[in-house]
Amino acid sequence: MLSKTEEFIARSTQAEAVHQVETLQSLWSGYGSIVRYELTGGPVATVIVKRIRLDQTGNQPRGWNSDLGHQRKLRSYQIERYWYEHFAKECDEACRIPKCFGIQEQEGTLIIVLVDLDQAGFPSRKSSVTLTEMKVCLDWLANFHAQFMRTEPTGLWTIGTYWHLATRPEELAALGDPKLKKYAAEIDRRLNQAKFQTFVHGDAKLANFCFSRDGQKVAAVDFQYVGGGCGMKDVAYFIGSCLDELECAKYEKMLLDHYFDALVVALSAYQPDLDPQAVVQEWRSLFPVAWTDFHRFLKGWSPGHWKINDYSEQLSQQVIRQLQKEELSFKQLNQLALIACQAAKEAGQYIQQASLKAFEVTQKEGGSSISSQVLTNVDLHSQKLILNHLMPHLEEFDFGILTEEAADDGSRLEKSHFWCVDPLDGTLPFTEGRAGYAVSIALVSRSGKALIGVVYDPIQDHLYCAVSGQGVKRNDVIWKPSNLSNRLLFCSNRSLKGSSLYSNLLEKVQALAEQKELKSLEERQWGGTVMNALWTLNEGPACYIVVPKKDKGGGSIWDFAAIVAIYNELGIPATNFEGYPMLLNTPESTFMNRQGALFCSSRELQDSLFELLMDV
Repeated sequence: MLSKTEEFIARSTQAEAVHQVETLQSLWSGYGSIVRYELTGGPVATVIVKRIRLDQTGNQPRGWNSDLGHQRKLRSYQIERYWYEHFAKECDEACRIPKCFGIQEQEGTLIIVLVDLDQAGFPSRKSSVTLTEMKVCLDWLANFHAQFMRTEPTGLWTIGTYWHLATRPEELAALGDPKLKKYAAEIDRRLNQAKFQTFVHGDAKLANFCFSRDGQKVAAVDFQYVGGGCGMKDVAYFIGSCLDELECAKYEKMLLDHYFDALVVALSAYQPDLDPQAVVQEWRSLFPVAWTDFHRFLKGWSPGHWKINDYSEQLSQQVIRQLQKEELSFKQLNQLALIACQAAKEAGQYIQQASLKAFEVTQKEGGSSISSQVLTNVDLHSQKLILNHLMPHLEEFDFGILTEEAADDGSRLEKSHFWCVDPLDGTLPFTEGRAGYAVSIALVSRSGKALIGVVYDPIQDHLYCAVSGQGVKRNDVIWKPSNLSNRLLFCSNRSLKGSSLYSNLLEKVQALAEQKELKSLEERQWGGTVMNALWTLNEGPACYIVVPKKDKGGGSIWDFAAIVAIYNELGIPATNFEGYPMLLNTPESTFMNRQGALFCSSRELQDSLFELLMDV
C-alpha cells in the first residue's frame, strides 16, 4: 500500500509504482530531507523529492538559534514553492533547472517532486572546479539574470540572497568591524537601488550547480532565497565559493569579463530593447559592493570563516573609502538643514495665508487616486519659494533635484545626492479647508538614504528637522514623541476604505488594540502622507498603513523622504509593507505603490503590527 507521499508522487508523474531508493541528504538544521524515488510504469525512472518539515523548530549551527532564524527558514521554503509554481517554467536550456512535477502540503510537511538531474544528464557534483567549469556556471548566471531582468519578484523575496541585511539583524549586531557596521546599510542601499534589477538565485555557491558528464553544461538547484536584486550578488558569492584569496585576486578580471560577455549576448536575446552596455557599466562598478555585502554578513555570522581573507578585506576597505569620500560632513549637513528649514517655513507660512483666500484648483496627471491628481496655484508658488532657497546651492554641492510639481529630470540617479521636495503634501485636505497638509523637504543620497528631513506643519506652526546621526528637533528643541493615549489611532489613505483589503486590515488593527489593552480604536483617513505619519508620532499609540497596489499611486518619493528621515532618527524605522527599508530612489518610477508603507509610534508597536500583517 502506498503512503500519502508515494500516492502524490505517482499521481504527479503518472507512474504505476513508487519505491524509495535512498536519502541523499538532510536539509539544513533538520528541516527535512532530499530523497530519491524509483518509479515504474511512468515517463521517468526516478525523481527527487524534497520533504520539508514546516513544524520543525530548527537547530542552527554556530549558535544562531532564534525565532527570527526559524521564521526566515520557513519563509524560504514557501518562497521556493512559489518559485516552482510561478516562475520556474521561464527557465530554458541556457539556465537549466530541475522540472517540478508537483507540490503538496501534507500534515505539516511540504512535498516538492522534482526531476532527477542525474537521469536528466547532469550527474556530476564538484567540490572544486577548473576555470573552464567556473565559466560554464557564470554562463548560467548570465542567462538567468538576463531572463528575469526587470521582472517584479512578486511572491518571492523582495530582496534576494540569504544574507540580505534586513533579515540578518543578529549578525549585524555581532559584527566586530565598526567601519563595516557603520556602512552596512549604505552598502545594502547601493545594491537595492541599482537601476538594473533582476532575479538573483540567492545561494549560487558551487554546491548548488550540477554538471553534465562532459562539464560543458550545468543546472542549478535550491531556490529558497531567490528574489529581486543586482546580479553581482550571485557572481561575487559564486566566485568566492570556488577560489581562495590568491586565486580571487589573480582571476577576478578574467572571470568578470567572461560573465559580462555572456550577459551582453543573453540580454540581446532576452531583452532586445535594453542597452546591455549600460547594465555592464553599472554592475561592474557594483561587484566590489556586492562582495563587501556578503563579507559583512560573514564577519558577523562566523568571524573565523575561511572566506574572511586579505582579498575580501582589501575589497571591503576600497568600498568603504569610496563611501567616506562621498559623505557630507557634519558642518555641511547642518548648513544644508538650515537652508531647508528656512525654505519650508517660508513656504508653509505662505500656504497658511493662502488658505484664507480664494485659490485656483485644477487637475494634473498623477496616480490613480484623486489626492495625487489635485493641483492648486498654491502648490506651484510654494514650490517656487522653496527652489529660491535650494537652487543657488545645487552647483556648489553638485546636487540633483526632484520636486512634485516638475518633471523628473533624472538627476537623482546621477548625482551623489538630491533635494526631494513636496511643496504642499496633502493638497486635497488643503482644498477642503481641513488639517492634513504640510511642507516636506529632504536631502537623499543617490542610494536612497534620507540624510535630512524637514517638515513644516502650517496649522500648528511646528517645524520638524532630522539630520542623520543628530536626532530630531521640533522648533529647535530636541524632540521625542510619547505614547500616552489609551486608544489606538489608525491612519490610512482614503482609497483604503474602498479596497478589498480594508475589512481584513481593520480586523488586524483592532486585534492590535486588544493585544495592547487599549480601550478603543480611532480611524483617520483624510490627511496627506506627511501629516498621517506625524499624527502617528504625536498621538501615539498609533499606526499609519499604506497597502501596496498594482496601479500607480500609493505616494511618491517626495511624500515619504523627509518623514522617513525623521522616523529613522527617532529609532523607529519606517518600512515598506513587508518590513524592509523603504527604497527612496527607485529608477523605474517615483511612485511607491508597489512598496506600501508601515509607520508606528514605537518600535514595540511596529513589531507587534508586522506579525499581525504577515498574512494580509
